[in-house]
Amino acid sequence: SEGAIHAVNYQLQVKANSFKGLVLTGTPGRTVGDVARSQVFSQIKNLPDAKTQLKLYDEAIADFLANRPLTHEVSLPDGTIKIIVLSLWAPANLPFSRELWNYSLPEHLAKVGEPVLVVIGKKDIQIDWKIDGSELEKATAGKTTVSFVYPENANHVLKHEIKPREKLNAQSATLRYNSPNTQLDQATIDAIFNWLKQQAQK
Repeated sequence: SEGAIHAVNYQLQVKANSFKGLVLTGTPGRTVGDVARSQVFSQIKNLPDAKTQLKLYDEAIADFLANRPLTHEVSLPDGTIKIIVLSLWAPANLPFSRELWNYSLPEHLAKVGEPVLVVIGKKDIQIDWKIDGSELEKATAGKTTVSFVYPENANHVLKHEIKPREKLNAQSATLRYNSPNTQLDQATIDAIFNWLKQQAQK
């Protein structure tokens, strides 16, 4: 998903050796910050203090975006939220992380003139094919060079996922990303190769 951002930025800024086309997978249609917040919420929503944790997270992110010092570190619960917040403030990640957090891909994707295929699996729990896909489609409406495909059983890394999306969670989904008994989703492979063949014939 972050790779899609870098690929589009490269395409828009490079002076030579641009790509002839782009295949973007797990592509965010919201800002990186909005995607991250939805992922955090999905992981803590069933906890008894979920509302309090999310409030602390929002306060910490507000300070981060306003370039204020981190003052909520002690209050943040150990786990995913604290790891995310501390990584954002890590000196090695600044100022890139602040710029990335506010980055919205749709407005940049709309400026790409070369053919683009956007692939978001319906079993992707990091990027939502309905929410993110609709924002990307809206931004590129009328551009015949941009195509979309939403494979029924592909996860975030385009592996075949047999479980219904509603039964997936962050832990179970990510464990299967590199599991030895998983394989690439065939419908996704076919869609990408068909698109490539179509471009080669133009």
